[in-house]
Amino acid sequence: MDPTDSEAQRMLFGIYATLAGTSILIYDHMVTLPEEVAFIWCRPKTLPAVLFLINRYVALLGNICALVLDFLLVSDERFNSGS
Repeated sequence: MDPTDSEAQRMLFGIYATLAGTSILIYDHMVTLPEEVAFIWCRPKTLPAVLFLINRYVALLGNICALVLDFLLVSDERFNSGS
């Protein structure tokens, strides 16, 4: 096996692991959204509520941005340069 093949496999494994983690995070957000609306959005805003929202949505946006960047950085040229 060519060293570039093993590097490509490691890169793809990392990207797929990131995709799996982000998918679980998005699923969790969708499942818990009704509770978030009931307990956070429909009540007066307090410091803990604001911190909860910041933590929840910064993590989601950060993971989505990382996933997009991972997929943008991978190109066919990178994997086919050794062929």
